Amino acid sequence: MEQLTQIFRIDWQAEAIGLIGGVLFFGSWMLQAWESRRAGRSVVSSRFFVIRSLASALLAFEGLRTGSFSVFAVMAATLVLMLYNLRLSLRTPPES
Repeated sequence: MEQLTQIFRIDWQAEAIGLIGGVLFFGSWMLQAWESRRAGRSVVSSRFFVIRSLASALLAFEGLRTGSFSVFAVMAATLVLMLYNLRLSLRTPPES
């Protein structure tokens, strides 16, 4: 860990929000794959959209923090889309 910190000059406290957002973003894909495997078909659950929304919000904040408009814009747009899909998934009864 110390070598990574030195090589990339990582300030772990400053990077925490982006790292957590990235872990959640990747974790949402892991959840989707696990739920799809269990169902035997492709599944995207409300949990996926909740996790992805949180990850997108954290990564949009990280874009603002680092001054990256492109990261902010993409993640803010992703957040809007995930919240829209979450709303739809909560209104629609699950398939049987």
